[in-house]
Amino acid sequence: GRSPARVVLVVGGPGSGKGALCERLAAECGAVHPSCGEMLREEVESGTPLGLEVAAIMERGELVSSATVTALMRRRMRAYPGRRILLDGFPRSLENARDFVELCGPPELALHLDCDDTVLLERILDRGEQSAEEARRAEEEGIEAVNVRADDNVFTAINRLRTYHKHHAPTMQWLKKMKVPVVELDCSGSKEDVWGHLSAVGRLMRPAVRVPRGALEAGGGAHQP
Repeated sequence: GRSPARVVLVVGGPGSGKGALCERLAAECGAVHPSCGEMLREEVESGTPLGLEVAAIMERGELVSSATVTALMRRRMRAYPGRRILLDGFPRSLENARDFVELCGPPELALHLDCDDTVLLERILDRGEQSAEEARRAEEEGIEAVNVRADDNVFTAINRLRTYHKHHAPTMQWLKKMKVPVVELDCSGSKEDVWGHLSAVGRLMRPAVRVPRGALEAGGGAHQP
């Protein structure tokens, strides 16, 4: 098989906190975070023919074609040779996963953010209210609004959750079949809770890689501070 790409997939439903986790991993671990959703939204904002097509699909809460998403991802990854890449919200379907592996090789790891749909829906609607309030304030002040998402409304949110569930289970099963290690993270709590869970996995592995080679042979033990 092909050597794994230096890619960590961050998978979860809309509102699961994928973007926030990736931002912290990028800030504290030096990884690169090209968000799938952000790339699509940037394409929409660019006003290109592809952007207009993507806008109509996103407004319906449906999936952009696998070929388009994979091409955007590959284009962005080429800008960071040798760096570890965090792919947020990708793959979005089994076809995405297959296309990615075909073009780039299997990912090193997948982080799976999981929680109940009611939690996700509540977060999406809260984010939509905050986004709308920011847009109103910006309009009153005569400045351009940032971080405003037109797809955070109840109708689109429900569609996004349905689309997510339709494709999610087959995609995860396929990644496991491809022997991609999957780390399960409960995202029902706060962002700090999720970070704590992930950090605990790192602490668990740290003694195994930091014990000096001759320590055990010399009769010394590995002691935690």
